[in-house]
Amino acid sequence: MSVATAIKVPVTESKRGTCPICGVGCFVEAKLIDNRPVTITPDRTAGFPADCPRAGQALDYHDHPERVNYPLKRVGKRGEGKWERISWDQALDEIAAKLARIRDRFGPEAVQTMGGSYKGAGDASCWRWSNLWGTPNILHQGKNCGEAELLSEWAVYGDQACIGNQPVPGLTKSLILWGVGGAMSLVAQVKNLKKYKEAGGKIIVIDPRRSELADMADLWLQIRPGTDGALAYGMINVIIAEKLYDADFVEKWCLGFDDLATAVRSFTPEKVSAITWIPADKIVEAARMFATNKPGYIPFGLGTAELGKGTTSAVFGKTYLRAITGNLDIEGGAKFSAQPSTTRLREEMYWDKLINHPLRTRDNISADKWAIASVRGLTAYRAAMEKVHPLGVGPTVYNMVVAPSAIPSAILEGKPYPIKAWILQAGNPLVALGDARRLHEAMLSDNLELSVNMDHWMTPCGALADYILPASDGLERPLLSNMWGFSDSHSAAKRIIQPLYERRDDYQLWRELGNRLGQEGYWPDTLEGWFDRILEPSGMTHAALAENPVPWLHGTTAYKGYDKTGFATASGKVELASGLMASLGYPAIPEYEEPAWSPESTPELFKDFPLVLTTGNSLKWYYRSQHKHLAKMRKQHPYALLSIHPDTAAEIGLKEDTMVWVETPMGRIQQLARFDSRLHPRVVHADSHMWYPERKADGDAHYGVWESNVNAILPDGEDFSDYAGDCYMRGLICRVSQVEAEHTG
Repeated sequence: MSVATAIKVPVTESKRGTCPICGVGCFVEAKLIDNRPVTITPDRTAGFPADCPRAGQALDYHDHPERVNYPLKRVGKRGEGKWERISWDQALDEIAAKLARIRDRFGPEAVQTMGGSYKGAGDASCWRWSNLWGTPNILHQGKNCGEAELLSEWAVYGDQACIGNQPVPGLTKSLILWGVGGAMSLVAQVKNLKKYKEAGGKIIVIDPRRSELADMADLWLQIRPGTDGALAYGMINVIIAEKLYDADFVEKWCLGFDDLATAVRSFTPEKVSAITWIPADKIVEAARMFATNKPGYIPFGLGTAELGKGTTSAVFGKTYLRAITGNLDIEGGAKFSAQPSTTRLREEMYWDKLINHPLRTRDNISADKWAIASVRGLTAYRAAMEKVHPLGVGPTVYNMVVAPSAIPSAILEGKPYPIKAWILQAGNPLVALGDARRLHEAMLSDNLELSVNMDHWMTPCGALADYILPASDGLERPLLSNMWGFSDSHSAAKRIIQPLYERRDDYQLWRELGNRLGQEGYWPDTLEGWFDRILEPSGMTHAALAENPVPWLHGTTAYKGYDKTGFATASGKVELASGLMASLGYPAIPEYEEPAWSPESTPELFKDFPLVLTTGNSLKWYYRSQHKHLAKMRKQHPYALLSIHPDTAAEIGLKEDTMVWVETPMGRIQQLARFDSRLHPRVVHADSHMWYPERKADGDAHYGVWESNVNAILPDGEDFSDYAGDCYMRGLICRVSQVEAEHTG
């Protein structure tokens, strides 16, 4: 044999797939040599290209030396850091056996599942397994993003418009960006926003910080965090008092308008100004600008969903504003998202199996306090929507996600009943949920008999698990987007490469557990096979869709569907006074409430903690708690920052770029002071989701989880949460001091 024929020629090819960075499913073009990517660039031909700063680190992320690549089993005490490598079969056999024993002793409800960062099919697989298994105890971090606003829309008019829409340049006339972060949180939309502005569209921005979006605005309202409900009710009051509402729409389609008018009557511009710190004339101007420039649109905003008790009136207020101005389901306005009817996604989730499960005898662990998000709540919504949406809505998971604060009590105290197993996918709740130290205690407890974590990295939560399972990334798994069911629009991509090492996609975790635990026949052999089953009504296979030049499947677009069907509520109309809310024990129209800690609700406490604290602003370098391992990202933002107005810092005696204590009534953390004149002088912003993979364990706490993690000093629970049990992360109080001064005392 010649030398020439003995040399193996490398296989070089280019493939289209999805970015491995955050799971959203943005498209990339990868050049491969022998199943290894050598370049990864945005694919601008497929729609939704991966062009954010994080995507530039895709190569480093994919084969990073600290990735979890093999199944691991704990051999020491939890948190001790002692592991042994085992096979997938051993891990799955042992996990399944423990789950079976827990079910036999405590029922299927004793298993808690949780997801963190968006994973598409991984999330849907988890919910599908949970429903077939019989546990209503499902949690996903998406709860603290969109649940509160979605539930308000479904309770009032039975459909959702806050997610998935964009203003239409030249058609939409007004837009309220309410609780929306800086422009980097709208990477996929910012170009459209600029076109909208150039076409003459009005922009109102409501934010305590002068963000990039505020710089684009016609009107910027610098609100006190946590008072958004008062602002919404004040704007509604102006619109009703000045008869700027859509009288024809209200007359024909709305119930409870007089009740709403009565509920907001006391929210005069002057009163609302005193509450919100916004000048009264700007409140009036905002109400007039939105009501008289139609079509108008108010998209989802994370900032209004994390206000604790302040959230409820805020999200319902936004819902009422969309409705009384007649902007519902019209072109350029609050268009309703179409249900995923071109696929069988809703049927494949098996929510009906959970509702009628023969082994399930209890509702979820937070149902007694937050009935709106429970099996009881899900059943009520399904009944109200039945005539219009007989299969329910696509993102049904939001109907019943467990309140995070209920989990530690169920583990530590068995209240209202015990949680004995916890399965966590790509989540980092010790830095993502409030009252993190109590959750830490629960994760270490012997009461928790099984703790499983499937992820790309060893995290503070992973360090406390019994089993660590290696997950594939976006390059290594196929995509069918919209597995949460938000619209009737889906994109597809094939896996670019075979998974490295022993990584597997999340679907295989749930399929293998399901097949070991009585769910045989429900799970196709591969994720691609499941995608084919979901796509059956469309007549497309996953492979065929992925191979299209533009790999998207869209349903038909229609407007004002309520003219034919009525609204998806029990009455068929917009229920401004919600019968569904009343049936679950809530006020039909929520009262305005201050956050639990605020200058108004706790004035004596505010004397000791005289600054308003907000957290959670998006950082373009990280996707929430992810990407802390990536050197280039950490170089851009190496440490958690406490943003504070320079005048306020001078009063306190703070030096910029030095360590400061950030203290709430629950405790204190350290962050790096950064002056920001765009902030309100009485408001500070603390970075959230920060941890440090390079830090050693501090006792049972790992990776600097208590060093600057603001969620360690934020409260959670019934006294602090909104109507659905969401975490309270904005509109709190704190005090700030120099670390050096503390030490030299």
